Amino acid sequence: MPSRYFRVRLDQIAYVRAVVEGYDGVAVLRAPDPKRGEIEWLIGEGLDDEAREIARRLAGEAGLIEIPRPDGWENLDQANRIR
Repeated sequence: MPSRYFRVRLDQIAYVRAVVEGYDGVAVLRAPDPKRGEIEWLIGEGLDDEAREIARRLAGEAGLIEIPRPDGWENLDQANRIR
């Protein structure tokens, strides 16, 4: 599942989550440290164009900014692996 990373003001995380997850199957949002305002979108296969359009609109509405993967974030596959 491809990922994209964003930064958004803390008071906008819930709004961004509601919008993104309102598009059923396009992406799931996670915020490992919600105090930092950095979020990850786990994008459904083949839905990159739809996710890109949602991100473009949220940039204007909520100040969403795309960023590189934040340092220290675990890969979701590694985090879910049984040790």
